[in-house]
Amino acid sequence: MFFKIFWIFLIFSINLYTQINTSNQTEKIFFDAILFKGDSLNYSRLDCYIAVPYSELNFIKVNNFFATNYNIIINVYDSKNNLIETKKTNKSIRVEEYSVAQGATGSIDYHQEFIYLKEGDYQIEVILKDDLDKLEYSRKRQINVINFENYNFSLSGIMLLSSVEEINGRYKITPHISDNIGNLVNGFFTFFESYNKSNKYDSIDYVWEIFDLKNQLVAYSNRIRRTNKDTINRIIINIPAVKELTTGNYTLRIVALEPLNIDEYSDKSALAITKRSISYIKTVAGNIISDINNAIRQLRYVANRDEIEYIQSAPTESEKIKRFEEFWKNLDPSKGTDRNEAFDEYYYRINYANQKFKSFQEGWLTDMGMIYVIFGDPITIDRQTGYRDGKTYERWIYQNNREFIFVDNTGFGDFRLIRPLTVTEKYRYRN
Repeated sequence: MFFKIFWIFLIFSINLYTQINTSNQTEKIFFDAILFKGDSLNYSRLDCYIAVPYSELNFIKVNNFFATNYNIIINVYDSKNNLIETKKTNKSIRVEEYSVAQGATGSIDYHQEFIYLKEGDYQIEVILKDDLDKLEYSRKRQINVINFENYNFSLSGIMLLSSVEEINGRYKITPHISDNIGNLVNGFFTFFESYNKSNKYDSIDYVWEIFDLKNQLVAYSNRIRRTNKDTINRIIINIPAVKELTTGNYTLRIVALEPLNIDEYSDKSALAITKRSISYIKTVAGNIISDINNAIRQLRYVANRDEIEYIQSAPTESEKIKRFEEFWKNLDPSKGTDRNEAFDEYYYRINYANQKFKSFQEGWLTDMGMIYVIFGDPITIDRQTGYRDGKTYERWIYQNNREFIFVDNTGFGDFRLIRPLTVTEKYRYRN
């Protein structure tokens, strides 16, 4: 069977070895690595995939197009933290439309590298350096590399696929961009390789299992039989939508078993086991919604009470997310594109307010947070201390000389709106 990969996306996989993301940064880039059997007896092949959204890059106008330039650096460290290998690639992108450069079409730049490693523990670091805005992002993974030659039968890491199509006898597979399967409503596929040295079995039974963080079995399959006649067999298994999954992180395992007509099996009877982490987190407009109830609460400055109550009254979390998505689709200024600018700007303001205006409560709930979320950045800000009362006053001025005046009554930065006393407007996206 021949597989042609048309697109390469981000994958995160484990095959009896560990991959841990040790970066606490917001994901500006996506990085993954999958272990396969190498061509050399003593080396395994680590396939590294890097995905960079256009929206995270800084484009500048050059003549009649928009351009950006950045570097990808891959560093490999051994178990003693010694740098043993570095790979550097310069990447350039040119587009004609400004909206594409800003991420309106959800475009992503992809990069793939192959690294050959001996058995052992490694740390793989990926660094993106943006030449235009001088920003630097990094991602790290801990990798335990095994030598597949030590086993008569073994399995590679697992690749998630969002779709598989057969075209004129060839297979078009679409790898999934991350380990988050929350938006794959019809389920997903897995792709992996089996390595068969002994030729003992013409077929192998496979079982998939999903465990939660407490190692409780959440879902599993019956035996799925696949042929095993070649030295290297490429396997695709469909995993349908699992209704038992709720927001959170899980472990997906695939167990290889002798081809028997029985249901019972155990880890001791397994020929090989490969596993990887997956997560179930819904996204809206490409943004992760890890707490849908909190995201609904934060609609206060853009939705009316009836709209919020309608979303909150949904009987299930999935229905809440569906209603939440529908609400934002109605406000999308560029329908038909992958990006919803109104959503992006609104929750950017929510996050900024939480960082900037936090007081005795969350920043978005403060008076300054409210004004910022609804109206955005003021044109000017004046701050002064009252001569008589010693209190600090701050005045925000917007277009048409509209102003908002706040006072810090306590001296602890808890600014309260004193003029006007009430605000009735809602957030509205403006180009």
